[in-house]
Amino acid sequence: MAGNVFTGATSDAGSGQLSNQVLTAFQRVAFFALRDAVIFDQFAKVKPGNLTSPGNPVNFLFWNDLSVATTALSETVDVDAVGLSDSSVTVTPAEYGNAIVKTIRIRTDDYLIGFDGDVANILAFNLVETIDRLARNAIDGGTNEDWVGQASEAAITASDTMTAAEMRQKHAELVAGSAIPWNGLWYIGIMHPHVSYDLKSETGEGRWVGPHQYVDTQAIYTNEVGTFAGFKVVESNRALLNADGGSGTVDTYTNYFFGKEFLAKAESIAPHMVAGPVTDKLMRFQPIGWHMYVGWDTLREAALRRLLSASSIGAN
Repeated sequence: MAGNVFTGATSDAGSGQLSNQVLTAFQRVAFFALRDAVIFDQFAKVKPGNLTSPGNPVNFLFWNDLSVATTALSETVDVDAVGLSDSSVTVTPAEYGNAIVKTIRIRTDDYLIGFDGDVANILAFNLVETIDRLARNAIDGGTNEDWVGQASEAAITASDTMTAAEMRQKHAELVAGSAIPWNGLWYIGIMHPHVSYDLKSETGEGRWVGPHQYVDTQAIYTNEVGTFAGFKVVESNRALLNADGGSGTVDTYTNYFFGKEFLAKAESIAPHMVAGPVTDKLMRFQPIGWHMYVGWDTLREAALRRLLSASSIGAN
């Protein structure tokens, strides 16, 4: 019998003779795409807490400071009264949502273990990405935008990368604008990993310091990777990358630097999952989705700076 095996005799019962018995095997647990947590929305700390009534839009009221009084008073003349003034920032919530419908056939025939849980997972991450994109869109609408080495985004070249000097300048601008640091010490910088790559090679006064070195246990933010030039730096691939946004084919990156109260969030209906009603005559279609009634907008422009740059490892 052993001789037949080595001589390749066709009488041996192998896969060539029993091809119908050998079937393709599938892993019954599916993988998900690589993902990130909420980045921008985690810093939307200003929310309405004492509303007059439900309504849309939501107005955040500001008192304007009085002008400094540096003129000496006259002994015999009363002071002139001055008026108070105020301003407001309007945040307009809107409804957002997404949904899928599971047919009875896919629910019956699908071979995956935990199919319903996978579908819910996909929808939940879609909600997370939507929340962060809407929060970032609001930040991108801010007025304080600058460009590394140039006067516009379209002029940015491959050599206009982020440096310690640029970071120190943004820190000085925030301090000059009386922006409030987070935890009384640090401002926050959100940047694409391609940009932080350039910063990590900087030395001297603006050198990179990892979280294990400064040991701030009060607040380690999602994706926080270290401190640099007075900022806690958060890496995120959700920081805006504009392909070919610079000169020629140079990709541009938006970097965000801010203190507290730079972003407001009005939440009329919190984000939540929804199991929709089965309304078809044979009860074959089961809808599931997510819904929210939320809005974001910049609150204190003086507490926010956006700086556009290139990256040495970007598409240039």
